[in-house]
Amino acid sequence: MSLIAECFRRLTPARTELKGYKVTDVNRTRKFGVACRSLQELKRKACAKLNVTNDLAEVNIFLLDGSQIDEEYFHTLEPQTTLILQKPGEEVLSDADLLYDTLRRVNIDFLTAGDKASKFLTENLKAKVAVLNSVLNKDDSKTALSARDDHPEWFGELETNYTSKEAYMHRRCQDRIRSYLYKTIDQIKSSETFASDQKARKQLLYVIAFFKMQLKEDHYFGHYFDRTRARIESRESTDERDSTTCYDHCPCRLNRLDGGTYFRLFGTADRSCVDGTKKKAERNSIEDSRTEAETEEDEDSCPYRIRTKGREAWVAICDRNGEFRCEGVWNADSCAYGERHRINPYRSREELILFSTWNFDHKIERSRTLVPQLLKLSAQRVASEDEILEFYDNLFTVKNLRLVHIVCHDKGSHK
Repeated sequence: MSLIAECFRRLTPARTELKGYKVTDVNRTRKFGVACRSLQELKRKACAKLNVTNDLAEVNIFLLDGSQIDEEYFHTLEPQTTLILQKPGEEVLSDADLLYDTLRRVNIDFLTAGDKASKFLTENLKAKVAVLNSVLNKDDSKTALSARDDHPEWFGELETNYTSKEAYMHRRCQDRIRSYLYKTIDQIKSSETFASDQKARKQLLYVIAFFKMQLKEDHYFGHYFDRTRARIESRESTDERDSTTCYDHCPCRLNRLDGGTYFRLFGTADRSCVDGTKKKAERNSIEDSRTEAETEEDEDSCPYRIRTKGREAWVAICDRNGEFRCEGVWNADSCAYGERHRINPYRSREELILFSTWNFDHKIERSRTLVPQLLKLSAQRVASEDEILEFYDNLFTVKNLRLVHIVCHDKGSHK
């Protein structure tokens, strides 16, 4: 067992208790209860319930909002969370897609209505969202309230036991950043460079291990949506954030490693070039493909050091009331719509839902530019620590991410 896995096991005994979850298929036509202690056990039992015979390695688990679940993330889920099991070749559908497909299957007479509904959802969606935003209730009487008991309608039908708005928003931001990690890993591992260049592949596995470890250290940047972290000019505290100041769902609570462990994993003793672990790499490069467990082993000898930050670095991108403002299209200095493009998901359930249409936009694009550049660099030579840190910042931080209203989200090529 790798050092990371062993530390995780020792530091999280409570996470191994038997817990219950709800599992459904991608069409959400059947739902079963499953009690398990790990993601693998969940997959095995869910496949049995849903009569799925695929290899467990080919099956994925998602949240209802489309976030993919890995073993680490699984241990932060609350009991009775509903999860979707996806078989190879299946697509995890949105609620709108499900509604339209259901209308078509239930009765042919509903086809026209289904077409109209689909047309409404697909034609000029940006304009419709802008109209919705303008007519929302702007009653601020409950905006400052935080607890579920004080503002129960805000939590509505959310499948969560979170007792505060801030904790829920913190987790939602983590989910967004986590999705960029998954997409980055998928693009790397599906590339020709990863498949055919063993030397580049070895370095890319180190890079993936570093991204995962650094994101844990950075709390997956959940503070971006947490209004308790909004900037206060008078704040002078420079104390480092410790595990007692974060939420229970945060991965930082699961792997707080002491200084000695960090030194062994990422200290100067391990900071040789990638070729410094040649013997171990040769043993692990025999197989044609590598598993998540093998990636975990690379974390033990990762040549890139983890950066630690002081408490003053954890700053939200909203104000103290929870209001977010659009930063405008990727190549503009500010939003051209000014006051019209602002939203406060802490105000009402309706604004919380509408906030899901706001997106982080990579100014330097992830899939078209950043990952291809990383692949090219890995094929040419060993990347320096500064270069990998630059990729990390551009992929996952507001150095390169800007939060934008759907109207200002340019999905075309950024050139």
